[in-house]
Amino acid sequence: MSAAQTSPHQVTGARRMTPTMLAARDRADGFAGLPRGTAKPLRLLAAFQEAEPYLGLPAHAFKLVSWLVRQTRPQDWEDGSRPIAWPSARRQGEFLGLSPARVKRLNRVLFEAAIFVIRDNEQGKRYGRRGADGRIIEAYGFDLSPLAQRHEEFIRLAAEARVERERTRALRGRVTRARRAIRQAGEGLAGLGGLPATWPGMEAATAALARAATRAERSEDLAVIVASLERRQAEAEQVFREAGQVVRTIPAGRENKPHTTSTDLAENPMDTVTAREACRPLPPSEPGPSGAVSSPVSAEASAPRAARPTNGAEQPFRLKPARLLELAPRLGRYVSDAAPTWSAIVDAAGGSLRRELGVSPSLWGEACVVMGREQAAVALAIVSTKQPGYFTRGAGGYFAGMARKAARGELRLERSVWALTRPAAGPRAPGLPGDRACTT
Repeated sequence: MSAAQTSPHQVTGARRMTPTMLAARDRADGFAGLPRGTAKPLRLLAAFQEAEPYLGLPAHAFKLVSWLVRQTRPQDWEDGSRPIAWPSARRQGEFLGLSPARVKRLNRVLFEAAIFVIRDNEQGKRYGRRGADGRIIEAYGFDLSPLAQRHEEFIRLAAEARVERERTRALRGRVTRARRAIRQAGEGLAGLGGLPATWPGMEAATAALARAATRAERSEDLAVIVASLERRQAEAEQVFREAGQVVRTIPAGRENKPHTTSTDLAENPMDTVTAREACRPLPPSEPGPSGAVSSPVSAEASAPRAARPTNGAEQPFRLKPARLLELAPRLGRYVSDAAPTWSAIVDAAGGSLRRELGVSPSLWGEACVVMGREQAAVALAIVSTKQPGYFTRGAGGYFAGMARKAARGELRLERSVWALTRPAAGPRAPGLPGDRACTT
């Protein structure tokens, strides 16, 4: 023979084998068949179907395997026989809707994956024939015995995949809850007076971890991300908890001293509430030197508060704790002292009255920071005097609006108190705004 004839790389037309394919064929050769009467090909197919998404097989894999299994009979899987299907290459291409080259590629991939073994005759043909009893006498084609040999493996793989799927779903739920908790802590901190300087870093780290969680494919990787997110959640909630503790432990101080001066009440909010000229009955108009009628509200009264004089533009209206309870009887139900103090009023407003009106503890804390505790109690007492139909978003929403206006320096709390005392003070002068305009 010439060197060309003895070359190991000579093209012979036979199927090119790989070590993986040879190993799959050797294993299939050891299949002795299932006990008679126990073969259920469709059960074997169902196990493969459950595991197929996790085997990394190409498209059309299950379609081809199920088509081949349905061409076999139960006795083909029993001892003394072998489950072989022998469709032609052309019939296979017609069924799958693939070109001959793609069909050949698909067959090779499934052979290497040990899903089936291709057994050809000497000429590379596929064919088969059965005897009178329906059993295969001779056949060459797709040997499906690996499906029976790997049945338990497929069941185990599908079960492990279900566990992984459930674990991943639970971890993704924890990611969502941690992100929401961190965001809620940030909103609460903003409501209590501002975010700490480290908060932008917390938000950036949370966003980066959330992006990594969406890309994680294995539960092990996702668990590491979840642990990091939950640590940040614990840190954020601790910061919020400490900030809320500061609000709850603001010292009451002396009864006749305010806890904050950045409000629209008078300098002594516990004993006096100042009524602006804009919400007081107007004195009779008097002609000026030129004969024109002068406005009862001077230009000084419309200037910024720091520049307004107190001897002409404002008149004090003293408000004792007992008088507030008379004006707000719903608050009075929760104060039993015969000589109530502002401390008792604050406790009643921040406790029973707050719960009755549906005001959350965090909103009450925010109002105490913005207005001061006594003025927050006065504001809540004013809210309690309104009829249910007065609110568009409930008593809590109305109180939240008062807190926001106080934070902007726009709350005119004394006007609301003056509106409550108006029936005792006499009719309002023509042209004054109504109660809604004078409240918040």
